[in-house]
Amino acid sequence: MPTAQKSWSFQFPGVRAFSSDGTNAVSFVGGVTVQKTLPALVAAQTGTLTTRTDDDTGVATLSTGHTIESDDVVDVYWAAGVRYGMTATVATNAVTVDGGAGDALPTQDTAVTVVVQTAIEINFDGDDAQIVGVFYSNPSDTGAKAHLDLQDTDDASIEEIDLVHDTANGADAGITDIANGDTNVYTGNRVTHGAASHDSTSAATLYVLVGITAT
Repeated sequence: MPTAQKSWSFQFPGVRAFSSDGTNAVSFVGGVTVQKTLPALVAAQTGTLTTRTDDDTGVATLSTGHTIESDDVVDVYWAAGVRYGMTATVATNAVTVDGGAGDALPTQDTAVTVVVQTAIEINFDGDDAQIVGVFYSNPSDTGAKAHLDLQDTDDASIEEIDLVHDTANGADAGITDIANGDTNVYTGNRVTHGAASHDSTSAATLYVLVGITAT
């Protein structure tokens, strides 16, 4: 029977170990392993929020060479937050962003980074989860931020997670040890897919590791 341990390392079958600081081993019957590359951003994806209409509508003025296209679903990062799942409308370097969820857009003239979401292929029933580890690894940019939105078949969020580099906080914040008393935030409808992003000009890797019981 495979095990994962929230100890000085998070050991998961076939996947690297992540540092942590817990103590209890967790046994589980089956596992879900996702390892997804988040591509490096081009520098032109960073610009300024030149218009702020309201908490979820504004215009980000980016540089020539950005990769955003109309109808892309994007996440918007700034120093103090992230708003995810916004719809982009592009007029040359003026990118109107609308909708989404998360933090309210910042004040006008704030520096922002606009990022097209990366689709995450994942499928598990959170009611069966014993331990979940979500980690963002970016050795070239330990100050980078990332976001993951796990959704059900109707695109409703089951759990959304703000992430930093897996060594920036010892990785412990990325581990939900349900078997040993952590609140299970993945319950409800089955997780069928996800969307992720980060704000870095260096490529990174997102890991989602789930230990589940038998159904």
